[in-house]
Amino acid sequence: MVRAILFSMVVTVLCASRSAGGEGVRQEDDGRIIFTATADRVVGDETNQCSWDYTPTRWGMYEVSLTYANAGPAGSEVEVACDAAKVVGTLDTTGSVDRDTTQSLGRLYVADTKPRPLAVRCTRQVDGVQVKTVTLTPVCEGKPPIQAEDGVVTLHGRDATVQGTALRYEPAEKKQTLGFWTRPTDAAVWSFTVAQAGTFDVEVLQGCGPGQGGSVMTVAVDAGRQAAADPLEFTVEATGGFQDFRDRVVGRVGPLVAGQHTLRIMPKQIAKQAACDIRQVRLVPVAP
Repeated sequence: MVRAILFSMVVTVLCASRSAGGEGVRQEDDGRIIFTATADRVVGDETNQCSWDYTPTRWGMYEVSLTYANAGPAGSEVEVACDAAKVVGTLDTTGSVDRDTTQSLGRLYVADTKPRPLAVRCTRQVDGVQVKTVTLTPVCEGKPPIQAEDGVVTLHGRDATVQGTALRYEPAEKKQTLGFWTRPTDAAVWSFTVAQAGTFDVEVLQGCGPGQGGSVMTVAVDAGRQAAADPLEFTVEATGGFQDFRDRVVGRVGPLVAGQHTLRIMPKQIAKQAACDIRQVRLVPVAP
């Protein structure tokens, strides 16, 4: 039976410390990493801290959320740290130890895929706080794109939200691309704003290594909406290198009304070791 980490006035901490994929740490296909508190191990009364050992499958920016119960008043402060990156949040009361709530604490960046601990500690205590889970959810590393005055919508790789366990944004100057597209369940999703309604050609800036071409990618606009059109498909072309980028128009979408939209790219089939790298997508307005 799963129990909570209890930060009490006597500072007793119960938690599990497990490697990724084992008890206590769960990696979801959508990229979330869920750290669940159990009563397997006492870390030590003097530390007021618990940690899980895990190995990230990808680097990137994550939203940190805490699920907890707090029968006492608001005001307890909890820190979640991953190496030098950390977030701190002041917790509300839930009114009962039997009533859980989930609260966002902020964002932290996981810089690489080396093994590391994720630690939780109470930095200021008002009363007992029962911590149930810590969840890291991939988030956009840039900002949601807005249509430019010339009508073009530019969706750069850094502005995507990754839904997956291997795909990531590679920030190195010569790359600046979405790479490590090795899993068919990994997707890149952009949320963007159209100011001028219209129909758009979809232009993808794509790279692919020698002999790695042939994967089939899908491009879905406003997936899940009632009026969403069928996804586009394109076959990846080898370009001479994963960072040897070339523009190509892969289809047309629209008409898109003014307002908020989403675009999602994911593999339908990966032909070889990796599907492709994508630095950006542009929606170019079609003349009426």
